[in-house]
Amino acid sequence: MKRKSWSLVLATCLSVSLVGTACSNSSSTTNTAGGAASPASSAGKVKLVVWIWESAKAGLDANMEAFQKENPNIEVEYQIMKSTDLYQKYLISSNTQDAVPDIVGLESTNMAQMVQIDSLLDITKRVEPYKDKMNAYKWEDATKDNKVYAMPWDSGPVVMFYRNDIFAKAGLPTDPKEVAQKIQTWDDYYQAAKLIKEKTGVLMFGDSKTNSSNRVFESMMWQRGLWYFDKDGNVSVEKPEVKEIADYLVKMQKEGLVYDARANTDPWGNAIKEGKVASVVGGSWHDAIIEGQYAPDDKGKWSVTTMPKWSKDDKYTGANQGGSNLAINKNSKHPDEAWKFIEFMLGKETSQINMMKKAGLFPSLSTAYSNEAINEPSAYFNNQPIRQVYAESLKQTYPLAYTSDFPMANKRMTDVWAQIFLNNVPTDQALKAMADELRQKTKRK
Repeated sequence: MKRKSWSLVLATCLSVSLVGTACSNSSSTTNTAGGAASPASSAGKVKLVVWIWESAKAGLDANMEAFQKENPNIEVEYQIMKSTDLYQKYLISSNTQDAVPDIVGLESTNMAQMVQIDSLLDITKRVEPYKDKMNAYKWEDATKDNKVYAMPWDSGPVVMFYRNDIFAKAGLPTDPKEVAQKIQTWDDYYQAAKLIKEKTGVLMFGDSKTNSSNRVFESMMWQRGLWYFDKDGNVSVEKPEVKEIADYLVKMQKEGLVYDARANTDPWGNAIKEGKVASVVGGSWHDAIIEGQYAPDDKGKWSVTTMPKWSKDDKYTGANQGGSNLAINKNSKHPDEAWKFIEFMLGKETSQINMMKKAGLFPSLSTAYSNEAINEPSAYFNNQPIRQVYAESLKQTYPLAYTSDFPMANKRMTDVWAQIFLNNVPTDQALKAMADELRQKTKRK
């Protein structure tokens, strides 16, 4: 592999650090599992080093006993770090052609960017049996020049989590099917937000005006087949349809219907805990965040239904938010053993079901959707079989990719909101300036 210049590596490091991505963990401590590094102590013994973030490791832990029973010659050491730190560290590691890590966890938001640096192992032939079994959109960001460099792990189907008790106080329905019928469109969502604030004083959802993660904005784009870049790779963020979405969210903020806190931060989570927000429109992995992290005492108060869509006639009702993958370092000395680990964790239905049940990671492996675990009721979510909603959302999701320039676009979009709310820049002007900058920096049309 041709060595890259340090200037390129540092520039790319800066880019990956700009986006706060889904399913990441706030801990920056590096820990290990499986003992300290040591040479093979017996014939055929191999140690794999896996770089991962804490919440993703929780999923792998669910299957480690079974994996080690089946593969006693493979020792696994986890090195835990924040996902953004992981990407920066791996960029440097790949530049120096290090053999460590053997396996790297990659969130879909940064997947394409990691593929572009040509440091991952080509696993095209290895994943062939799984190409038709995974959510189709998951492959695009893992592919370059018709070669596949990562195995899809979990998906992030977007749904609407809502406080059924707050909805009831506002005179809205609480049954998930009735809520889906009442709030079919984003305008319905806006009307419900006004009613909830009037009747209960609670705001509809949380998002920062000047430091947005863009989660809701991006979900609304994805749902309509829109993105920062079009299917031909051209910058498209100044399209009228994108402006419609931006104007909608600006209206929600200016009318005081949104709790001002960046998604997936403690202020945002505390608003959930204190009952200050009525809903979360987000990826399925939010169920574990709501139940396990911020509002464990609210058992029975939350329910789940499909997200609203722009128009009742729109074809797609779902979207994706986040998700992750596993890849093999091109320089790993143990690629076969690394693939055994990945295939065991992500290719086996039983492994995926374990991770879904124990760590809240909804599978990209679609054959798992026929498993009876999909129909299990959730005691926390009012005894509702919430995974059925996730599976249905994925069936109705536009097949879209994040693209390698997503981190840059995501950061620039956060700046757009700041310009709108701090400097009163018109939405169309702010989006046009963003589009021009993206064209300049990415060399896209």
